[in-house]
Amino acid sequence: MNQPQMTRIAIGVAFAIVIIAVVVRALGPNKVDTTGIGDAFVNLAPVASKVNRIEVDSGTGLSTAQRTDGAWTVTTREGFPAEEEALQGLVRSLIALKKSQRMTAMPERHAELGLAWPDPKNETRLVRIYAEGSDAPATEVLVGRSVTSPPGVFVRTPNDNQAWRCTGTIPPQQLPAAWLDSPISEIAADDLKSVECLGAVMTKENGQWQCKLPDGSTHPRDSAMRSTLPYLLSGFAPDDVRKETDADLAHEGQVVAAIRLDDQHTVEARLWMEGDDIWLRFAPGECDENVISEKLAQYSPRWQGWVFKVPSWKAGQYKGLFEDAAPEAGHDGAPPDHAPPMAPPFPAPAP
Repeated sequence: MNQPQMTRIAIGVAFAIVIIAVVVRALGPNKVDTTGIGDAFVNLAPVASKVNRIEVDSGTGLSTAQRTDGAWTVTTREGFPAEEEALQGLVRSLIALKKSQRMTAMPERHAELGLAWPDPKNETRLVRIYAEGSDAPATEVLVGRSVTSPPGVFVRTPNDNQAWRCTGTIPPQQLPAAWLDSPISEIAADDLKSVECLGAVMTKENGQWQCKLPDGSTHPRDSAMRSTLPYLLSGFAPDDVRKETDADLAHEGQVVAAIRLDDQHTVEARLWMEGDDIWLRFAPGECDENVISEKLAQYSPRWQGWVFKVPSWKAGQYKGLFEDAAPEAGHDGAPPDHAPPMAPPFPAPAP
């Protein structure tokens, strides 16, 4: 075989390889399916204004919010008022999701994206959105892990194994805290006159809170008291909430503080521990009924009938209040003599 023939054969083989590669790429298993790319993941926009119920199941518990007569409440927290913006933000986030990449459709790999359901790791969130006029969800979305570059999130629907990466974000919400209408009080420490607790009086001197016993000595829990009690009413946003019961007024080792707003008005704060959690109750304390406090009038209705869980990230600061708290009670279990008088339960709301 001469050289020209070999050259022609080599060129023909190379050309055939190129043709085969093009065909395989076009028709073979590596073909990229772009169907649906750029589409909205859910068709929720047409009913956004009619959304009246939202459910989020995190695997560890269900959180539900309901709109009735124009007002949102957290129904899984006995009807505590809900933060409407947080709920609307969730709906807007779902509407904004756009499909950007087709991911796995194999159930055994869903966990890699945080989309397994049920999910033993409790990473996946099942979000159901309901709208007026139907008992069936307007949309159901399983929300998985967030990704970056560009920002996005893995999602799928419960009845479809196909997972997607979508552009957009669905902010992680610590529930029920993110849905509770808060803060429940915005009375700054600078606006207080004093705080009385465990026989000590705290006042502000030269811009710093000072805590003194009647004999002028320092209280054993001085540091914990000064770093927490004056700030209780300032932007307090609870981690959780529940209806007040008689048992909440009878916890052993309670710490009771009288927060004086002015000469005529005080707020009573009662704090107690339940395991590692700290709960509290606010109520109007000693007040002159003939003098109106605008701050009490604004915030006390939000406390009425409820007790609140201190945010977990703050709990460590408060635990110092309970050191050696048990001896403060009398032998009969009654509050110590120096505790502020117990405020009565809130009166029942008018029908």
